[in-house]
Amino acid sequence: MAVLDKKLQDEIDSLTEQAYEKFLNNEIEQSFKLYEQAWNLYPEPKENWNEAFNTARYIVDDCFKIRDFERAKKWLNNMIMVNNNLHLDDEYLGFYLGRYYFETGDYVKAKEEWDSIVPIAGYRYFESKDPKYLDFYRHPEKYIKN
Repeated sequence: MAVLDKKLQDEIDSLTEQAYEKFLNNEIEQSFKLYEQAWNLYPEPKENWNEAFNTARYIVDDCFKIRDFERAKKWLNNMIMVNNNLHLDDEYLGFYLGRYYFETGDYVKAKEEWDSIVPIAGYRYFESKDPKYLDFYRHPEKYIKN
């Protein structure tokens, strides 16, 4: 993992903050354009940069909020790319993947993802998220129909 030049990091941070403000103001497409600009500032290979994981995560968070799962998938793949190289947040990524699978109706895969992280991380990733995720994890039979 390398550390970005402060000037470049500040520029990326500024773009992501602007993107989030646009998102809050319901300027969705402009928001995602700014996020893309921020992502594109990371030098290649992007998977060498810790902060690239966070930039992709911010985008995924916003995609989940508007239920844009196609776009979320693209940015989850970017999170995976960075994580596969740096192994920063294996459990955190697993939680995000579980959320994606849950929201797209693939409850079996969601359960599998969360089964792999709960023994390691406990329920901490569920704590600040929608209670439906923990309810599903504790009572999958309510969601998974054979």
